[in-house]
Amino acid sequence: GTKNSMPLTIAGAKHGDALILTRPIGSGVILAADMLGQARGRDVAATLAIMGQPQDREAAVLSKVAHAMTDVTGFGLAGHVHAICQASGLDAHLFQGAIPTYSGARALSDAGLSSTLMPENCTDTPIDGLYDALLHDPQTAGGLLASVPKSRSASVIKALSALGCTGHVIGRLRKGTGRVYLS
Repeated sequence: GTKNSMPLTIAGAKHGDALILTRPIGSGVILAADMLGQARGRDVAATLAIMGQPQDREAAVLSKVAHAMTDVTGFGLAGHVHAICQASGLDAHLFQGAIPTYSGARALSDAGLSSTLMPENCTDTPIDGLYDALLHDPQTAGGLLASVPKSRSASVIKALSALGCTGHVIGRLRKGTGRVYLS
């Protein structure tokens, strides 16, 4: 087979890559708060609408250029970034202001609400720099997380946009030892 038929794993990320995320984080806290009757109905509805969309178009765009790719699940964004870093011998620098969150998730998280899996995620994946509980929020139907060459990141975001999809550059990778740093 050709190089392009190789399945993408978390192990192929390269120094200098940009990290792209296709979906907001915070579904765990939204759903946990909803069970307690503390989430706004419109926030829950908006979150569920995004969660219910297939991501085949995003996967098709990203898989053409990504060095590594995974979907964000119950381990939270930090857990998946950390896994890519460890598998690829890199450190990640994430930009808090660039990471999309579901409407209402930040306020609920700041109020101390969280999913039952979150404390374990925090313990499993320590983060340097700023603390942000939402990075440990377990995701259901989370976004795709891809490491792409920095030079291609803008065109990838554009290609996603053209298909009615979203992508956010949330950080970058550099040679390291598997650390995740948030600023």
